[in-house]
Amino acid sequence: MRDIRIILCLALIGVAFKVYGSLGKAHDFQKNECIMCHVDVEKDSTDLKSITASVCEKCHNDKKQSLSHPIGVIPKKTIPADMPLAEGRLSCITCHFVHPFSINNRFTRYLLRRPGRGIIFCSTCHKIDKKGHIVFEKIHTGSFKVTNPRGTLDDYTLQCIECHDRFMDKSSYKSGIGNWKHFSLKLNHPVGILFKTIALKKPKEFNPPDSLPKEIRLFNGKIGCGTCHNAYSKEKYMLVTNNFKSKLCLQCHIK
Repeated sequence: MRDIRIILCLALIGVAFKVYGSLGKAHDFQKNECIMCHVDVEKDSTDLKSITASVCEKCHNDKKQSLSHPIGVIPKKTIPADMPLAEGRLSCITCHFVHPFSINNRFTRYLLRRPGRGIIFCSTCHKIDKKGHIVFEKIHTGSFKVTNPRGTLDDYTLQCIECHDRFMDKSSYKSGIGNWKHFSLKLNHPVGILFKTIALKKPKEFNPPDSLPKEIRLFNGKIGCGTCHNAYSKEKYMLVTNNFKSKLCLQCHIK
């Protein structure tokens, strides 16, 4: 009986190491990489250098274009103490842990500092009104209307809608394909549809997908928020390219 208990304990320990090992794999830093953030980890692990997004970009530069939240901006409201700023600005470390074994980070995805994602996570800093709607102040205006509940949206677009639709109920996690209404521009634009399909149906109105520049991204061939917008763009409205004289629009539309 004792031997069985010992075997079971060893098995559980093995499983624990396997689970924690898989969690730590993404940020399994080598000893010589500690100096990216620490002054001298041997003397004092809490003595950190100035950690900005540029530190994270050294390894995650290929992911920069697929992220949906801006960084490097100074928040206008007080951010919770467990969501640290970098030199007073929003950074990767505001929402994410660096080390997989940080406190309360045993079972969160993407090294998030708090459990949950989408509206649940965003409500850490953003408000939820009495009706259960998340509010994103004046800069986040617009609304999404589903036109085909059977369709699916890409993850980037889902993240955008979860945050930018200020009237979306916090219990909504998934949406079908549909139209996004830009209140500030009084424009509607479909998201979630296959661009190739509409280009083939209306060749005189749309350019072929292969002709689009690399800045204009399709997600498995579908139009998404990230097709025209990039959270890190310096252009007005975070457009992927300048739209002077409808330059951006004319990359897809012929007229």
